[in-house]
Amino acid sequence: MATEKDLMNAVRDSLEADGQLGRIKAEMRTEVMKLLEGGGKHKKSNRLSPPHDVLVLNELIREYLDWIGYKYTSTVLIAECELSKQPMERTFLAQDLGVKETDKSKSLPLLFSLIETFKNLKNNQI
Repeated sequence: MATEKDLMNAVRDSLEADGQLGRIKAEMRTEVMKLLEGGGKHKKSNRLSPPHDVLVLNELIREYLDWIGYKYTSTVLIAECELSKQPMERTFLAQDLGVKETDKSKSLPLLFSLIETFKNLKNNQI
C-alpha cells in the first residue's frame, strides 16, 4: 500500500515531468512578491512609470527570455516590472533602436542585433 509520502513524491515527479512544477513555483513567487509589495489585486502600485529607455530595455529582456524558453523567469519579470501582458511590437522596438532587420536577425532577439552592431563598430575602429 502506498504511503502518503509515496503519493506526494509521485505527484511531485509527475508535475516536474510535464513542466508544471516550474510554472507553479514561478506563479507562487510572483504572487508572494505582489503581497510583499502590498500590490494585491485591489491595489495599484504607487511606482512611477519608468523612463522610455527602461521600458524598452525591459521589453528586450522579455523578448530574449521568451525566445530562449525561460517562460517562468519571463513571467516573474513581467510581474515585477509591471509590464503589459502583451509585449511591445518588435517592429516598433527595432525602429526605436535604429536596428535594421535582416532575414537572419528576424529569427533572433533584438539584443543579438544590438550586440552585432557593437561588434561591427568595434571592428571598424581597429
